Amino acid sequence: MAEAVDLVVFGASGDLTRRKILPSLGRVVSREGQPVRVIGAGRTHQSTADFRAMVKETSQSERLSASAEWVQLDYSDPATFTRLKDDVTGARTVIFYLATPPETFGDILAGLTLSGLATKADATRRIVVEKPLGHNLPSAHRINAQLAEAFDEEQIFRIDHYLAKDTVQNVMALRFSNSLFEPVWNRTLIETILITVAEDEGIGKRAGYYDQTGAVRDIIQNHVLQLLALITMEPPTTFDADYVRRAKRAALRAMLPLDPGMAVRGQYEGYLDEDGVAPDSRRETFAAMRVSIDNWRWDGVPIFVRTGKALRRRVTEVVIKLRDAPMLRIAGRRQRGIATLIVIRIQPDEGITIRIGAKRPGTRFEMVPAGMRLDYAHLTKAALPDAYENVLSEVLAGGNTAFPGAEEIELAWEIVDPLVRAWESEGHPESYPRGSWGPHAADDLVATGAGGRWIVSGDEPGTS
Repeated sequence: MAEAVDLVVFGASGDLTRRKILPSLGRVVSREGQPVRVIGAGRTHQSTADFRAMVKETSQSERLSASAEWVQLDYSDPATFTRLKDDVTGARTVIFYLATPPETFGDILAGLTLSGLATKADATRRIVVEKPLGHNLPSAHRINAQLAEAFDEEQIFRIDHYLAKDTVQNVMALRFSNSLFEPVWNRTLIETILITVAEDEGIGKRAGYYDQTGAVRDIIQNHVLQLLALITMEPPTTFDADYVRRAKRAALRAMLPLDPGMAVRGQYEGYLDEDGVAPDSRRETFAAMRVSIDNWRWDGVPIFVRTGKALRRRVTEVVIKLRDAPMLRIAGRRQRGIATLIVIRIQPDEGITIRIGAKRPGTRFEMVPAGMRLDYAHLTKAALPDAYENVLSEVLAGGNTAFPGAEEIELAWEIVDPLVRAWESEGHPESYPRGSWGPHAADDLVATGAGGRWIVSGDEPGTS
């Protein structure tokens, strides 16, 4: 039988808990049957009955709501943490989930330590922290140091929910368990790599967070660089968490700091009219840049990444373009072949497509694009688990493969910090229309850097 767990959620009355944590936890508990008690901890004055009603409404789980507890405490007063200690005494496993802003981490960690709730080298005590982990390298280093004072690295789970998506986890299986791919996965046969993380909605009601953060900190520093590390890392010795993290760290160390001269920022039309946005805000809602990797495997391969709000459609995918074959001579004339693409679609419609060239049916020899697709929807009759479901299942089980380590976080900040500093001290973002693919300068960036263009599946023949 699965072990009993007390999940202590700091900031349990907040939006993240209501929108993501409790709904996903309800599905995990329903599917896996693990006995979990949710303990909400925060500054909000409410009763346990009120909290149980909220848990029932958001998780759709009678089991979770019936056992839920609420503990009111003051993050800055370690003495109030004794109330929490009394509530979890006797629990076999206790997981502390910090669904709070990073500026509260120090106080919460001090309270856990001084109250004796944080116990180093004890696998039954775990802590989960949400992104963003800092806003630059010094702040991220400070948070990691605070975490290390209270917990060992094996007890710390830094959430990047993109890493828990099934398609992202399948990147390693695609690369390392198929002899078709690994021999071509290098500078010799790969011409360029393109990563797009696009949202079709604006910032909504998140101005308080987004106008202080922007596209680079929100998406590039964590999601995109973690994804790129998986795409470009060397084969790990095993798929155990420690070896995968070592391989990702090596990949991140090889990435050069982002060059502001090879980057484009944009701001969608109407952003300055959003509630909570400063009227003179220079915050970017779109960012595109070239990433250079200085190692043997990727030397000279142009890599372009982009992310943005209010773009044409919602899509997250990696497009790997292989070098073109020589032109064909057919019936005395030269005909260019079809570019070979490997497309890893992370959302929506998760799957992997290989676009190749084939002869069009008929009497004439004419090349056309054709696709071979692994569609996740056809592999399972059930819906794919939400990324937060995968995250919570991994945390409850104590597995750490899908979570970045401390050094990965800091290496990623080293890569993006020069660009963030440059953008905050000079210039303005280029305006772009809602429903477009962003500023025209982003197209010029790819054309200048690789003589190519952005590719999105569905817009490209043979990739639907």
